[in-house]
Amino acid sequence: CLCPSGYTGVYCEQDIDYCVDSHCSEHGVCLDQRYNFTCRCMLGYEGPLCDVEANECNSFPCSNGATCVDLISDYRCHCPPGFERTCSQNVNDCWSQPCLNGGSCVDLINDYICHCPLYSGRDCSSSVNQCVSNSCDPEGTILCEDLKSTYRCVCHHGNTGTHCETPINHCVDGLCQHGSVCVDLSRGFKCDCLPLTGQFCEINFDDCEL
Repeated sequence: CLCPSGYTGVYCEQDIDYCVDSHCSEHGVCLDQRYNFTCRCMLGYEGPLCDVEANECNSFPCSNGATCVDLISDYRCHCPPGFERTCSQNVNDCWSQPCLNGGSCVDLINDYICHCPLYSGRDCSSSVNQCVSNSCDPEGTILCEDLKSTYRCVCHHGNTGTHCETPINHCVDGLCQHGSVCVDLSRGFKCDCLPLTGQFCEINFDDCEL
């Protein structure tokens, strides 16, 4: 019998197993076909006999100029600082919440910036002396009290206002009686009494006692 390709035997009853003498490498599995064999390769290998290690770097998976290192069925990118995996994604440096005391974090490449509302320092950990940037008196004669988020000027007697810039008028209408004149002083007032006496000119002289 003249057997067709792929068969043998006296009556062509035997299917030829081409995998018996196949040369698939240890990284491939032989698949018997009708006219030949094929090698099914394991992940990371290629070629007719699965004897060639696949170079995963041939597809240029690494971005931003990173160097690709071929591994067995894998690759590794040596990324610039601030990037990871395929070097296409910036690492979120704010993920660890580095900004303290209510500070807001802005992510940069391999860095971050904290916007600190009430504190100072790279991570908003240092308290700010409000009296330094908000001096009550350039000459330093007025005491400034630091209140963390703000400040208070301890004014000398006779002044008021945020920076003690407003003099206090101690003379209130009607304070001095019987038409006497009120004189405003730095620490109070004085009534210029006419023929009267008393703090408020409320006492009339008893002329009969003179």
